[in-house]
Amino acid sequence: MCLGQLSVISYQLSVISYQLSVISYQLSVIRCEFLVYCLLFTVYRLQFTVYWLLVTVYCLLITVY
Repeated sequence: MCLGQLSVISYQLSVISYQLSVISYQLSVIRCEFLVYCLLFTVYRLQFTVYWLLVTVYCLLITVY
């Protein structure tokens, strides 16, 4: 009886540790996706800044000439 209870408890503990590892894996994936989204946002912002600079230079050229 005692051995059966111990095996059940150890099985439950292994299931809990497996669930915890799955949760930590999901969290790392979410963090990785967040980093990718941050990188994409930074790239888009840089592109927008470059376009804005080009438009400003173009307007200045038109004004000068």
